Amino acid sequence: MITPAPGDRSAHVRDAIRLAAARMFAERGYDATGLRDIAQESGTDAAIVIRHFGSKEALFIQTMTLPASWRDVFAGPVDALGRRTVDLIARERVNRFRVWAALVRASDRPDVGKSLGAAFTALFADSVARLLDGPDALLRAHLFAAQVEGLLSAVGIRQDAFLLELPRDELVDRYGAILQATLTGDQASPAAASSNTPSEPA
Repeated sequence: MITPAPGDRSAHVRDAIRLAAARMFAERGYDATGLRDIAQESGTDAAIVIRHFGSKEALFIQTMTLPASWRDVFAGPVDALGRRTVDLIARERVNRFRVWAALVRASDRPDVGKSLGAAFTALFADSVARLLDGPDALLRAHLFAAQVEGLLSAVGIRQDAFLLELPRDELVDRYGAILQATLTGDQASPAAASSNTPSEPA
């Protein structure tokens, strides 16, 4: 159980609730975590939890956020962004992305789904688009985000045993190259590709 520290008790109680909720939601998931459980773990009671956060869903949204480490991925040069992204995923595979899994599994609730979608789009599409050049920058950024989401789901939700055990360097090299090609690789446009397709013989 978390014992709130002395001082500004209201702020400390709120922090204790956040800490307990974040851990329990990540470990148990949304449905298996009750307000009474969180209250007991944080050394308070359910009425205090409600007073500070309003509801279990609101508490979940405020505590289950994408890790700040993701933002560090976008600090370096774009020409290695694909590899940096996959490297972070590969390093965190051992934790099975518990926060990500908890968010996805609770996303059937409208507020949770909306919050997750907005956070994911802002981080993996909008922020990436600002790093890219060209008229199709937003399209490439959204395709990049979709590919990242696919790998996260494979290791965090479906827990693909093959990908979880694949050597880190190989996963980074293979999938990083795919992401990088989406971001900055020379790819023929659909129109160009169709023009290069041999025509049917007369």
